[in-house]
Amino acid sequence: MAVTDDRKFTKAQIYDILENAKGKTLGEVDKSRQFDRTKESEKITGIAGDVIEQSVFGYERDSDQECDIEIDGVLTELKTTGVRIPKGDLKSVKGKTGDAYNVYLAAKEGISITGVTFEPTIQTDFNTSHFWEKSEHLLIVFYEYKSYEVVPASGYSQFPIVDYCYNSFSDEEKAKLQNDWELVRDHLQKVYEEYPDTAMRNEQLVGFTHVLRPNLLLIELVPGFKRKATGSYQKPRYRLKKTFVDYIVRGHFDKSRTQNEIVLKDSFSSFAQLDARCHALSLQYKGKTIAELKEMLGITTSTKDMAAICVIRMFGTDCKKLNQISDFAKVGIIAKTITITPQGGRTEDMKLKHIDFEEWADREADFEDSDVYDYFCEHSFLCPIFCEHDSNDQSKTTFEGFKRFAFDDDFIENEVRRTWEDSRKLIHTNKLEWEYLYDKQGNKRINNSGACMGAPNFPKSSDYKVFFRGGADVSTDKSRTECVNGIRMLPQFFWLKGSYIADKLQKIPYI
Repeated sequence: MAVTDDRKFTKAQIYDILENAKGKTLGEVDKSRQFDRTKESEKITGIAGDVIEQSVFGYERDSDQECDIEIDGVLTELKTTGVRIPKGDLKSVKGKTGDAYNVYLAAKEGISITGVTFEPTIQTDFNTSHFWEKSEHLLIVFYEYKSYEVVPASGYSQFPIVDYCYNSFSDEEKAKLQNDWELVRDHLQKVYEEYPDTAMRNEQLVGFTHVLRPNLLLIELVPGFKRKATGSYQKPRYRLKKTFVDYIVRGHFDKSRTQNEIVLKDSFSSFAQLDARCHALSLQYKGKTIAELKEMLGITTSTKDMAAICVIRMFGTDCKKLNQISDFAKVGIIAKTITITPQGGRTEDMKLKHIDFEEWADREADFEDSDVYDYFCEHSFLCPIFCEHDSNDQSKTTFEGFKRFAFDDDFIENEVRRTWEDSRKLIHTNKLEWEYLYDKQGNKRINNSGACMGAPNFPKSSDYKVFFRGGADVSTDKSRTECVNGIRMLPQFFWLKGSYIADKLQKIPYI
């Protein structure tokens, strides 16, 4: 595979090109006038990448499955991706500039690599695959998406180019990527062998991306493989998960991260390896009380969440929270200790993610392209289970083992979509209201902070498995920093109903 002369650069040339672009907006560097196209259409996918490729680097964009450029003889894929400050960190960056500001930047989305090749006979080796050829050496250009609302394509012209990085994956990351790719390859090969007829094979492939999704660590397949109204089939691409891209972004802007990073003593390159490790830990510690675990694991302190501390020590690491472990964070695993009664009940509602209302304001947004859809597709739960035998004595609580689950398609298509659509309908039809709480005399109830008690009429746990709930240390008029349709409220989060979790866990065997 070779590139044309206009795509060959030295590292010194790359430095000059991108250093000259840093700090300028995409509109300011748009020599090839990509933004002129927005006069005809305000929805142009990938316009930021078009500007970087055609205006900054000066070559025409194409859809070939070859690397974009060559740098000092090394084939390299050029990727442009958005970063921004999470809303929760806005207070932290106030008054900051430069590196002190950039250290808070996070990934806005995943990074698309290349289309899935539907010819398994010629894509059998990972090291020579299109996917690895295009991801082994990445030059990533970061622009800051300076908005918390969906902007039209023309709005990208105001977004500044922040920085760039050369990315090569570690051996451990390569092993994970290879395992993911081989899971896809093996599935496709099996279908091709069993269904030589193209029409029958395509029908068998419908939905295969969702079947594989729970077992993929660092990549996802988007969009789903399905039959379009035209009769042709929508085919997926390999995309690095947003959780993984976020890990890359934060590592680039926070050079000290690796020094403070919490990693497992022995990592894993597949869910099968993680499951095997959890199973071994269960054999070693199952049935032990918190008091016994503390002694076995050398824990001398006592905290409110001793169960989580015990699990952290089981994995041979030391941190305050399970989700600080980077091996879990980069692959989208949410580790959550669950305490049940001997009958398997009483699981609490589970707090998930902060809701960014930018997509709620966009009437044209599709559910399958939404951040919410991506979140439920990308994340899975690893649940260490403890059984509480005496609610007054935590030390008698016993460790029962591990369970792991991902959100299945039915849950995402029915429960998550229902919450997404119903909440958007409230906003778009101006039916979002603030619901006050009243006492028996009909007076508005006041909380200890002096604010009127209540909440917006978003989906509640009484009627939804995925519901909204505000989150803040205290509920005051000042802490109601979210504003939707003119209604001020606490920052809103998605929650998962406890009864759903309890029911799901009871049906899942221990690892």
